[in-house]
Amino acid sequence: MIGFYLLGRLTDLARWEVRRIAQRRGDPFRSVSSRFVLVGSNDIAAYSRVAYSHLYGRVWFSFRRLSDFPHLLRSSGLQEYILHHGPYALHSIGSYAPSRLAWFVDGRVNLKSPATVVAVVRAGSRHYVLAPARYLSGKDFSPRDARNRPFFHPTAMNAREARLLVNLTGVQPDESFLDPFCGTGALLLEAGIVGARVFGVDRDERMVSGAEENLRFFGLSGNVSLGDAREVSGDYDAIATDVPYGRSSRVFAPALRELYRDAFLAMYSSLKRGRFAVIVADRDLTGLLERAGFYVDHVSKWYVHAKMTRRVHLCRK
Repeated sequence: MIGFYLLGRLTDLARWEVRRIAQRRGDPFRSVSSRFVLVGSNDIAAYSRVAYSHLYGRVWFSFRRLSDFPHLLRSSGLQEYILHHGPYALHSIGSYAPSRLAWFVDGRVNLKSPATVVAVVRAGSRHYVLAPARYLSGKDFSPRDARNRPFFHPTAMNAREARLLVNLTGVQPDESFLDPFCGTGALLLEAGIVGARVFGVDRDERMVSGAEENLRFFGLSGNVSLGDAREVSGDYDAIATDVPYGRSSRVFAPALRELYRDAFLAMYSSLKRGRFAVIVADRDLTGLLERAGFYVDHVSKWYVHAKMTRRVHLCRK
């Protein structure tokens, strides 16, 4: 079993991120608390792609009372693991003080550069013990942020946010991923890194060549073409896109509404049945998406700045 302690921002999407990957893999998923979820799998590598978890790791055991900890530490095999993979550091999130827990653990401690991090997370009425626990930060994604790509555009999404959107589709390695408004290719980059076959479409020739340049720079390949999102066709395993917005978020121009309507119809017909799409916009587009045929599982608000709050639509066919 793997435990994920989620980030404190966009927590609802962080929860859906893990859930979607688990759904596509057929792994059981359980939400223990608002920021802690469990997946019934021991394949840590398959979940190392997550973006919006604060930390994650194998769950060795859980306990209610501190008096249960010493026995479970040994019977679970964690004590032996620590001795063979030390030195270790013990971290606590909402649980007992690390010094109280470490009293029962044999092994050499190194708080500055441990070989193994043991994290004890309190969620609900239990304390979950994760090891080795891996922390995620923005630095893990920053080399691929917009300003570090050879082709830059000020509206481009940074890597961590793009990875989150890709993961919300649940796309698996070797499956096909489409972004019909691909821009500079931020979503294509992250989909390619998790192993998907990527396809991008954009009406701006400069963006098409820029997305291709960005993919090449990071050693990835993909099919990026000049075209119209309203005319996309195919049989894709996943779709994610950040649609173009109007000049004012308070005005919904008829031309923009028609663009969305026709593009959503094309996306729906191009997505395999039972698969997922993620649509980002500056307003709630649930009505248009449902009229195109999608079932909208969830809509989340994503605050960007004072004049922009995105809406992230989690859709399925």
